[in-house]
Amino acid sequence: MKLFYAVIAVGLILFYFIDIAFHIDSFSLEMLTHKLVRFFVGFGILGIWGWYEQKIEIKIALYIVLVLLVSDDIFDYFRNVDSLSLEMIIHDVLIITWGAVAGFFFMRHYDH
Repeated sequence: MKLFYAVIAVGLILFYFIDIAFHIDSFSLEMLTHKLVRFFVGFGILGIWGWYEQKIEIKIALYIVLVLLVSDDIFDYFRNVDSLSLEMIIHDVLIITWGAVAGFFFMRHYDH
């Protein structure tokens, strides 16, 4: 479980500096929900189902993630939330990767 906590701590510190560098207000309600959706999509679909348990292939897991994220961006567009920029794409990819690594280490400890 130490690795899981280390991944969470390193991710929080990393995203603190990334948010400052990209001038992202991470404590607004929109950004909190945006980040949580991306983190838990990476955590559950990529980290647990795709990478650790291998219940679905990585290719199919990536397609599922792509569909979920595009639908979330379409929903943001209809709510007049502008979250489609290069900085946000880099930010989203890093959050999904962080969630996948955290999900993998969480399940690695949970199974033992």
